[in-house]
Amino acid sequence: MALILGLDIATTTGFAWYDTDASLSAVRPGSFKIDGECYEARAGEMGQRIIKMVKQTRPDFVVIERPARNVMQHRKKTTDFAGEHEEMTINAGTALLLNQLTGAASAIVRAYQIPFEIVAPETWRKQFLGFGRRPGWSRKDWKKAARDRCRQLRITVTNDDQADAVGLAFAGPSCQTFKIVQARRTGAAA
Repeated sequence: MALILGLDIATTTGFAWYDTDASLSAVRPGSFKIDGECYEARAGEMGQRIIKMVKQTRPDFVVIERPARNVMQHRKKTTDFAGEHEEMTINAGTALLLNQLTGAASAIVRAYQIPFEIVAPETWRKQFLGFGRRPGWSRKDWKKAARDRCRQLRITVTNDDQADAVGLAFAGPSCQTFKIVQARRTGAAA
């Protein structure tokens, strides 16, 4: 038996508790919002939230979604006196914030000596959805697919972040770190 905590870290962080001995429909998802005046304050709040979670229920393993590590351009529609137009912008602030929040969560989990792994979205999606890439799919398509899969498994989620966290927790047993930890446990028990 292992209790896995999946974390989809963002300003609204999704989490899911998955007991590998229980039915998939017994997964317990949830989410919380991170506030703060600056990135560092938000990272501090993330740390406090993770401490509270692991003190209340200590997981055997934690799976955290890897944030984007590059700055990406995207189109943004704006309206001014000349009317509506599109411009190119970058997501540097978002990328920096998500990496800080993930770093805060990782540090707390590590400080509590809980094994964890940072997993790419493509990796957990392959485990949870059966495919990790779909040419032409947008963020909205991936979110819908995760929610639909939760519905198929009879797991009640109320937002996209919870659905992604369920997928992360589900992918936990396939993580290399989880397999090593389990092998050590069964070897020590023998």
